Amino acid sequence: MGAWKKLNQQDVYISTYTAKKSWSATSSSLQSQGIRYYQAKTGSASTYFINDTDKFGGPTTGSSTDTQYHRQLVHKSLDQLYFKNYDTSSGELARSSSFDVYLESSINTGSRTLGDMAFVYSIPRNRFGTHIEPGSLSFGENRVYKSGSYTTGGYVADGEEIYDDGEGGLRLGSNTGLIGGTVVYSHGQVILTDKPQTLYYQGTPLQDFNWKSNVPIYTYNYTVRLSDYEFNFTQNPSALTGSNNSLKNELTGSYFQPYITTVGLYNDSNELIAVAKLSKPLPKSKNTETAIQIKLDI
Repeated sequence: MGAWKKLNQQDVYISTYTAKKSWSATSSSLQSQGIRYYQAKTGSASTYFINDTDKFGGPTTGSSTDTQYHRQLVHKSLDQLYFKNYDTSSGELARSSSFDVYLESSINTGSRTLGDMAFVYSIPRNRFGTHIEPGSLSFGENRVYKSGSYTTGGYVADGEEIYDDGEGGLRLGSNTGLIGGTVVYSHGQVILTDKPQTLYYQGTPLQDFNWKSNVPIYTYNYTVRLSDYEFNFTQNPSALTGSNNSLKNELTGSYFQPYITTVGLYNDSNELIAVAKLSKPLPKSKNTETAIQIKLDI
């Protein structure tokens, strides 16, 4: 059996902390972890008309329509969301308009330039939480081979490992290398805009990824305060005897105090929502106030 006590507002408060979890996705596990990749390419007309030649296969094999995407629509979406306010010639943030380009840092370490093609990796929300931890992302491999030119079929782009510089830039070869794209931490979008790297990763999209997520943990803190004159009688049915449920003789002495083993939390509808178990039975003091601190992580 139990005894009831209503908590006051000042006995309940919420505290938070951020858990930073390291993630790794191998080239063979991108699909199972929900990481998708998309090709982006401009068209000659400002208005887009759907055509089959613009489709690409997406992250899974097969030709079903749910795994097919349109390059031009991806490019237009990138431009609208992340590049519209940037000057197309200088790459600097120069235009004043209503577009939100989701700046990842107030420090201008580089520019954003979206050319005629790009390649995007999209990390799902359940893998990065509120945002990717700046400076934690890396992917790809160092593999260099060139032949011919961009316009010939025999051209193979040089591939460099890509690093996040902590301020929204994707760097080639190291976190201080040349800018090769943009990472939008709060959206989990990894956008390659450097043409050689775009061509390379379009041809070899399955790569190993490493990053850290940020997940806020909300802790509900409850303080149960028991005054010295409260809860000084046991509610345990085994302490009762006889037809009138009187206390057993050995429990009626002035030095006997009940022990607290469990605290249940109920809502306003008297529904049990959480149970807290003490590590060991706690004797209830009849001389001083007893406070039990309960923490519930959600």
